[in-house]
Amino acid sequence: MSAALLIESLVKRFATGRPAVDEVSFEVPAGEIVVLLGPSGCGKTTTLRCVAGLEHPTGGRISIGERVVSEPERGLLVSPRERDIGMVFQSYAVWPHMTVRQNVAYPLKHRRNGGGDINAKVNETLALVGLGDYAERPVTSLSGGQMQRVALARSLVYRPQLLLLDEPLSNLDAKLRIRLRDELRRILKQTGMTGLYVTHDQAEAVVLGDRIGVMREGKLLQMAPPAEIYNRPADPFVANFTGASNVLLGKVLARSGERATIDLGPAGRIEAWTPQPLTAGERARVALRAENVRLGERGPTNVFSGRVLERRYQGMQTLYDVELGGQRLEALELGTAARHQGDGEIAITLPPDTCWAYRDEGVGSVD
Repeated sequence: MSAALLIESLVKRFATGRPAVDEVSFEVPAGEIVVLLGPSGCGKTTTLRCVAGLEHPTGGRISIGERVVSEPERGLLVSPRERDIGMVFQSYAVWPHMTVRQNVAYPLKHRRNGGGDINAKVNETLALVGLGDYAERPVTSLSGGQMQRVALARSLVYRPQLLLLDEPLSNLDAKLRIRLRDELRRILKQTGMTGLYVTHDQAEAVVLGDRIGVMREGKLLQMAPPAEIYNRPADPFVANFTGASNVLLGKVLARSGERATIDLGPAGRIEAWTPQPLTAGERARVALRAENVRLGERGPTNVFSGRVLERRYQGMQTLYDVELGGQRLEALELGTAARHQGDGEIAITLPPDTCWAYRDEGVGSVD
């Protein structure tokens, strides 16, 4: 089993502006895969590069296993080579003049702990990534997906304590990316590898990660299992970034436990889950996903009357634009046949557990 990763109050400042990484703390237990998810510039890649030793942190502490590898306050900075990590980048970074076998064997020949039967280790790792029959081929004869498997095998062959992956699938076409992300999780779990994976792709994060950390402007907003990130987002940014594109504006009428009652004006009242201590009279935003809007259904709560404004048939699904008391919603219906007509009144149910209320800190009135 590979080692754990512990990041404590990590800070990275460049010459000017706000910190690229701002007091980020989290732990990756041995054998777990954590995915850092967020838009460009959020600090996820800088965090990974600090763990790798490619960037020098401004503050905080990084430990791999029982060993502190970075602590600026004590002047401690272990070189990347001495951290016993593997890295897989966006670019395949293979050596074009070598065969597949030579690429994968290279780290073993240049490491103090690379003893033993090198060919046996290479054969085992190539079989693991599905390249057992390609060992003697020139690496330049491979497809992009196969070259990325070579890069992965080269990072796994010496069984590092920690594997760091920086958007390794982003240069692949869509179909190959989907296939390889499923295989990548299997490979990492089969080896028991501890992994820190960086991506801006939500689907990738959900498939690969045991936990997902969502970042924005250098801050870690939420770290939780995929189902919790998707069904209990901690704030409006997490909700929106993971696909909750619908927002209804209103005022808080009351809050009881984790439920809030929101007045949506002409549309009526809505019950919603909330992670925030909302109080009566505050402006609120209710976020929800298009796939959780139930058209043509009358549930026990949160039942409204709306009007279909537009219908967009997309083959395997249909998107509807719906008006609800002067506000707009997008609804997603799966299936190859659209069941609802455009420009008509329709019952709408918004299940309370799929509606998430947050304090509205935007500009403008919702009276």
